[in-house]
Amino acid sequence: MKTLRNSILRLARRYSVHGDSLKQFIRFLWVCLFITTLLFCSALLAWIFEHRGFEGSSIRSFWDGIWWAVVTIATVGYGDKYPITFPGRIVGILLIIVGYASLTFFTGLVASLFVEDRLKGAKGLKQIRAHNHVVICGWNNTGDFLLRALVEKNFPDTEICILANETAEFFERLESRYSSLSLRFVRGEATQEETLRRASVQTAAQVIILADHLLDRSAADDRSIIIANAVHYLIKKDKITVQLINLENRNMLLRIGIVNTIIWDDIGGYILANHVSDQNSIAVYYQLAKDSINRIFTKNIPEHFVGRSYGELFDEFYKDHGKILLGLMKKEPELEISSIFAADSSGIDQFIQYALTKSKRVVPDEQNKIRWNPSRESIIQANDHAVLMA
Repeated sequence: MKTLRNSILRLARRYSVHGDSLKQFIRFLWVCLFITTLLFCSALLAWIFEHRGFEGSSIRSFWDGIWWAVVTIATVGYGDKYPITFPGRIVGILLIIVGYASLTFFTGLVASLFVEDRLKGAKGLKQIRAHNHVVICGWNNTGDFLLRALVEKNFPDTEICILANETAEFFERLESRYSSLSLRFVRGEATQEETLRRASVQTAAQVIILADHLLDRSAADDRSIIIANAVHYLIKKDKITVQLINLENRNMLLRIGIVNTIIWDDIGGYILANHVSDQNSIAVYYQLAKDSINRIFTKNIPEHFVGRSYGELFDEFYKDHGKILLGLMKKEPELEISSIFAADSSGIDQFIQYALTKSKRVVPDEQNKIRWNPSRESIIQANDHAVLMA
């Protein structure tokens, strides 16, 4: 019995079942075990009594008894198998009474589990099991515009998990407003690793950290940096994007290797500067950002183009794929400190590894360089990625 209970607890931990849900889960398994035992005992007794009884008995084997017990407890009553001896009919009466009560309790338990699961999902208290989804940590007006843009750009298959310390009504409002999107919710503090794991951050395609709209400017950035610091231990750094309010806080993210940051004042300033020289530039940026068909994106360059000219690659993308090659982005592979040292390295090597990890600095402008519209004679390098419009 103790071994069975330990097995149940291990199964519950595997699927992250805790608290009241664990009690319901254990109760469900006990009811299933009781009904299974009742079926087997009733079938065994009916077979023992009936196959020793009259020759006309329809229960002649143990499997006949199983069939009769299942049909009886399910209240189907086909009538092809039935007991004719007095002890066999007593077993049948007990099976009908106890089985009906057990099935009623089982049905109510299953219904309550479904209802509880639905309520927990609506309240954001459920463990999310997803892969290649987008996790949005925190909330502000940008989140609303982001979801609206996903709808307009026809991304209905993108699974979105919103992790925020908001009320159930907040989640219900978003679900009704963006019903065409696949939205899931996790309620809790994004600064805590347990909450991040409930959102399956470790298997996400992207994690977007938004500035908290309930905090002032400096406190919102501090919170975003804390969340980013917690997230970068669970997922690759190039999959993390952080919205900052103050430009000077960007260096704090660069120290931990997070280079994807967005600062509205910074971007807005450059857009307005371009508008000074060309009054149509804002309309161009705005249309490009909102267009659901044409967009700018990066793509890996086929290996057989390495060492060949930019002009050949331009013609290839335009002729065969209908895409316009705008430039080349050079992405240096990220060197992991742990890959330099062997697993059985000495104490000195471990100290050096620790020191390098603590003192590591990343300069994004040197790591990702974009060459816009280079000459057709430019040579494609091994770490180049194509910047395309399609």
